[in-house]
Amino acid sequence: MAELASELTPDAVLGDGGIVGEWIDDFQPRQSQLGMARLIDEAIALGESRIVEASTGIGKSFAYLVPAMLCEGKVVISTGTRNLQDQLFGKDIPLLRRAVVSPRKVALLKGRSNYACPYRIRKHQAEDRFRSREAAAVFNALADWAETSNSGDISEFAGLGENDSLWYYATSNADNCLGGDCPQLERCFVLKARREAMDADLLVINHHLYFSDLALKADGFGEILPAADVLIFDEAHQLPDIASHFYGQQLTQRQVEMFCRDLAEAEVAEAPDSKRLRDETRRLEKLMADFRLALGRFEAQGDWDRIANAPALQGAAAALLQAFDDLAEALQPMTGRGRELAMGQRRLETLRAAFAGFLEPGDDQVSWYEYHERGLRLALSPLDIADAFRTQLEQAGFRSVFFTSATLSSQGSFRYYSDRLGLEGIDCARFDSPFDYPRQALLYLPQDLPDPADAAFARQFGECCVELLDAAQGHSFILFTSYRMLRLTAEFLRARVRWPLLVQGEAQRSELLHRFIELDNPVLLGTSSFWEGVDVKGDQLRCVIIDKLPFRAPNDPVYRKRLQRLRDQGGNAFNEIQIPEATLSLRQGVGRLIRDSGDRGVVVLCDNRLNTRGYGKGMLDSLPPMRRTTDLAEARQFLLAQESQGCG
Repeated sequence: MAELASELTPDAVLGDGGIVGEWIDDFQPRQSQLGMARLIDEAIALGESRIVEASTGIGKSFAYLVPAMLCEGKVVISTGTRNLQDQLFGKDIPLLRRAVVSPRKVALLKGRSNYACPYRIRKHQAEDRFRSREAAAVFNALADWAETSNSGDISEFAGLGENDSLWYYATSNADNCLGGDCPQLERCFVLKARREAMDADLLVINHHLYFSDLALKADGFGEILPAADVLIFDEAHQLPDIASHFYGQQLTQRQVEMFCRDLAEAEVAEAPDSKRLRDETRRLEKLMADFRLALGRFEAQGDWDRIANAPALQGAAAALLQAFDDLAEALQPMTGRGRELAMGQRRLETLRAAFAGFLEPGDDQVSWYEYHERGLRLALSPLDIADAFRTQLEQAGFRSVFFTSATLSSQGSFRYYSDRLGLEGIDCARFDSPFDYPRQALLYLPQDLPDPADAAFARQFGECCVELLDAAQGHSFILFTSYRMLRLTAEFLRARVRWPLLVQGEAQRSELLHRFIELDNPVLLGTSSFWEGVDVKGDQLRCVIIDKLPFRAPNDPVYRKRLQRLRDQGGNAFNEIQIPEATLSLRQGVGRLIRDSGDRGVVVLCDNRLNTRGYGKGMLDSLPPMRRTTDLAEARQFLLAQESQGCG
């Protein structure tokens, strides 16, 4: 029987005999979940903030959703992934609303590129410039869907893959949105979603949208996010890296190409008597490509300041900067001839400023680049985001802000995380997992493997994997810190095991995970993107093998500058940055194995530095309390016992 939210407490919802148990058949009250809900409920009442580490299995979503549902203020919940965003809005929140009879209005708000744009759909339909009849037919079907859709959320249209290039023609972004000048403004799905967000009591967004709010306040829509009393960041371990991206600037070769194409099309539509813009955009595209070719003489990723004085680069940069200026001169007298030409001028100014900023970074910034066969990215990143992030929070006016994730502390301390975001003075709490790790999991630490830097490591690591995969009958993740080791191990295993190998780079991440769940005896080999956000429950995953400790590669330009700056200030970069970051990443990777109270398996850490270096003990003690062994036979027996129980 449901009860009114105004009459409830977290205990009445999540405790013994709580009403959630009436709605979820297999719900088991968990003291850690209830403790977290109480803490958040009390902090909201006091107008205070908290950093909360909630280990796997606690059920942290309900632990913060229940206080959010019961409080009177307006609440914004920000997630790190769209999957969690959709889960909260589509599953968890509706269940709790029914259970507690909450009258609170709920809304979901995604970034602009997640919504169909009626103006751009109609525009590109009329131009009919698709490369094939099949593409035109799919786009027409998409246009029909957009006419009847209530939300315009592109995830509802199944006729196109998430990364299909046709979405460019059907959605808008910060660069090409006409804002208040759009002739289809009354049908704008983005504006509709933002109006619903303004009216909601409980709003679900994602981190990228939260940070985009700063950059997009002047785009013609005014405020994107409403004023609120409470802000909850789930998957909060992602915040430092996402914030660094948004507090910097980015310029890609594709951005320039898309802009040039849009501007040339705008000239045809709004100034058909002119051809100058088409000539200038072709020149801009060519000089951007020339700059990419000039960079191709150097490493594929690096600091701009290390190579900026190379004569070939100086010449290419000057020519490209001049091309931006020449196009601006040609465009300026034409901006009064149409909306898209006027918007083109604003876009050009933004692109030119990004390139100029890249060429001459400030003292607390680092300019870096990366290129590949299909393009180029130029970035200007801040070395420290703490002041900017703290200032943004203070200006937003939230009474309470919560940061929660399964991995926020390193070796028992939250200092590294709180320092990166400027969160000094916020109390921290940790709630341990209800899982029985000593019974469910074994941590195997091989002692006969050489140092990861040894030339013999790759082969001996591969041989260790063969032994373990045989005992686990496949059913394993092998996680790597580099593509090089992934490729070497994949080649080694293909000649020696009979299990199907799913190798990152040979299919999309989502497809690899789908196939892992569907196949018999699968083995998945992946790098950093598989260390977190992967949730495989049950016997399908029995073993997680990690090749070495995830110290971030020193070739990352921003990371390298952060380390050097701390050394210059007299700090110990290894102890204060590298070890905490590696520990957090290691905890994420190890956390892939036990996702449910019925899961069992073996975690294998193949880096002998855990045994031979002083920092190894602290890293191991940061992991869940699994039983440890250095005996391969014991690890194999643990896996074989799992197989003999009739699993699979």
